[in-house]
Amino acid sequence: MELHRLLEKKKPVILEKWLAAIYDTYPADTARFLEREMDMFSNPVGYNSSANACHILEGLTRGEEEATMSSFLEEIIRIRAVQDFTPDQAVSFVSRLKTVIADQLEPEIRRYNLWSEWEGLQASIDNLKLMAYEIHAKMKQKIQHIRMKELENNERIRMKLMGSPTR
Repeated sequence: MELHRLLEKKKPVILEKWLAAIYDTYPADTARFLEREMDMFSNPVGYNSSANACHILEGLTRGEEEATMSSFLEEIIRIRAVQDFTPDQAVSFVSRLKTVIADQLEPEIRRYNLWSEWEGLQASIDNLKLMAYEIHAKMKQKIQHIRMKELENNERIRMKLMGSPTR
C-alpha cells in the first residue's frame, strides 16, 4: 500500500504531466488549445480528457477495480474514436500514464523496494489499456453501423426522389 500513498502524494504532478502527454498526441496547435482552455463549452475535448483522466488516476490511487474506471475510459475513447487516430494512437494515452508514474516515482520505488507493488500497478494500467482497445473497437463498430444506416437512408431518399420503388 505504500505505492498508493506515494501516488496520492504526487497525484497533482502526475495528473499535470499525464494531461500534457495526452494533449501531445494532438497536433501542436490543437495541443496548445487543449491545455490552455478548460471551459467545458469552449473546449469539450480538453475538459473531458482532464476530468476523466483525473477520475482514472484517482481510481488507481485508491486501488479500485479497473472495471470501475471503464466509464471514464469510455468517455475519453468515445471522442478519440471519431478523430483521426489509429487504434494505437487512440489508446496510447493509457501507456503514457505508466511512463509518467515511472518518471515521478522511480526513486521512491527503488528506495522503498516497492517493485511488487509497482508491477501490480503496471498490470492494472495494462488492463486499462486492453479495456481501452475493446472500448475503441466497440465505438468504431458503432460509428460504422451509424454510417451504414445513413447510407441506406440516403439511398432510400434518393430512390424516392427519382421515383423508383424502394426496397
